[in-house]
Amino acid sequence: MSLAGAVVWGVVPFVPQAPFRIYAGQEREPITVPDVKPLVESSRKGGDNQFDFLVAGKARPVLILTDKHADDLQEYLALRLARFTRFTEAEQQSIRAQEHPTLFHLRPEKFSLPEENAVMLDSLVRVHATAIDPKPCGALDEYELQTIQERLVLFHGFDLRGLLKVALGQMEAKSKT
Repeated sequence: MSLAGAVVWGVVPFVPQAPFRIYAGQEREPITVPDVKPLVESSRKGGDNQFDFLVAGKARPVLILTDKHADDLQEYLALRLARFTRFTEAEQQSIRAQEHPTLFHLRPEKFSLPEENAVMLDSLVRVHATAIDPKPCGALDEYELQTIQERLVLFHGFDLRGLLKVALGQMEAKSKT
């Protein structure tokens, strides 16, 4: 079953940030590290570079961007959603008109969600396959998903010149046959 373009519920952890809280086992309190320096220095010296961070997270709806994922990691690339109650009336109108630079409106009639939402183009997350409920709450059509992917590339400033050269070469070769 394809999940690309589907909105699903998933468990999404927040990104670790300083001060870092590291799990130290069942019998001990978490270790608090005030900034990144001791963790990086330990790794540079050949010490253990894997830590079990204690971070907040929440169950939330996310938009799955593609079915392609690293099989060894079993993670999907997704975008978080923002509830409309977060926005002023003027912002809501801008979002509904698809005029907001970092938010893509989800038409509420297409999605079984508690309230109206927008996709946050500036909020990429990776979600493990075991941390999502694969039953979609709704899905984008092909054009909507393509629009989000294009806006994501533009927002993040990805350099696609190499891919464009390959595509142009393929079109040129095809036109000669």
